[in-house]
Amino acid sequence: MDVTSVEFYTLAFVVAMALVALLIGKRDKGTPSTHIVQLLTTDGSEDDEDSLRLERQQGGRVRLTRTGLSLGPEETVNLVFTISDDHCTIVEKKGIKRRGSRGEPVSGEVTVKCLRPIKYHMRFDSQVTSTWATFTYDAASEEPKEVKLSF
Repeated sequence: MDVTSVEFYTLAFVVAMALVALLIGKRDKGTPSTHIVQLLTTDGSEDDEDSLRLERQQGGRVRLTRTGLSLGPEETVNLVFTISDDHCTIVEKKGIKRRGSRGEPVSGEVTVKCLRPIKYHMRFDSQVTSTWATFTYDAASEEPKEVKLSF
């Protein structure tokens, strides 16, 4: 094959594109899992800012503490965890509500065992307070992670 021929450059182009596709190809992700847990709420103070605290417990569990919520007496908060490999999305959703109830400041806490001891890329979306945060969390680390939520 001649180096100046059209066939040579066509073959070189195809090989180059195959290498680029191999280098930037999409990696197979595992099947995502979804876990829904209810946040156990307690009375909070009005000056609590929107924040999230993740803390590793014994036995590989992770305690998630949430402050800055405002709920009525018959309202609940559910957390929906969607985990795929090292990515975790937590969506905070409001539960049962009685009409005409006035919101009171509360904080909440839940302990989950669905997080493996690896470093996660996390996103937290609150449909209750319209706040969010993205961060990394090492579920194997003993050091707690404090995250401030943004509007």
